[in-house]
Amino acid sequence: MDLMWVRVSAESGKLWKVTNESGATFTWNSPVQKAVSADRSLGARKPPFGDMRAWHAFDTGNELWWKRGNPESNCWSARETDDSTCTELTMQWFPSAPSDAYYETERNTVHLAGAVPDSEHTVLHESAHFLQHRLFGGWFPRVTHCNPHWVDKASSDTCAWVEGFADSAAAYVLGDYRYVGENGIPISFAHDPAFDNGDTVQGNVGGSLLDLWRTTDGGTWNRTIALLTTHHVATFREYFTARSTANLDTGGRARQLLRNHTIGY
Repeated sequence: MDLMWVRVSAESGKLWKVTNESGATFTWNSPVQKAVSADRSLGARKPPFGDMRAWHAFDTGNELWWKRGNPESNCWSARETDDSTCTELTMQWFPSAPSDAYYETERNTVHLAGAVPDSEHTVLHESAHFLQHRLFGGWFPRVTHCNPHWVDKASSDTCAWVEGFADSAAAYVLGDYRYVGENGIPISFAHDPAFDNGDTVQGNVGGSLLDLWRTTDGGTWNRTIALLTTHHVATFREYFTARSTANLDTGGRARQLLRNHTIGY
């Protein structure tokens, strides 16, 4: 073989990918090798410096996929059992745009702009909207009063549910109890006097979910993932009520965890 090179693509088995502003998947090539007739080491290689944030987002998506809680297939949700037809998550990065991030349900696409991929919490948060969308089989709650929304401020019960789930998903995957944006400033989900009260606050919902998963639910979110695969849930109250159908605690211990975040049912 006279010429050979290796092309690396930011796409994993039609499960998730990162694309540029034009919709093309990020790739990079190794240096061309000449007169290759036997094994040859390419040494340590890495993407072009200007594309590193795209590849960081790609690696971060892998963290969520590993913890997706689907025992039925390689797909994101157990609703999809055929590995050849999984719904793919697209992350589209706009490097020159002001920092921003959102999930587009119609295209199963997470939009990332500027320095946002520096925050693994944000990449996981937006990707968790996709995960929840797939758990619900393509259905998604009709969210109100959610622009803007803040971890510690009241919005609506639907907004707090979807944003709180996304916050807690990111923290669950990373093994912490906070949200950290691309500015590096952490926001804890522990309720404090700066927080508004109740289940219309995404931080209260997110903190409650993490506490439930890590204590009464045995240290894992897998039964919640299974529950959301079989139920369309539009609010945290609906989720908490439905927990009993999955043999998850809704008694005194679980309710005390919620009260720690000023949620009283």
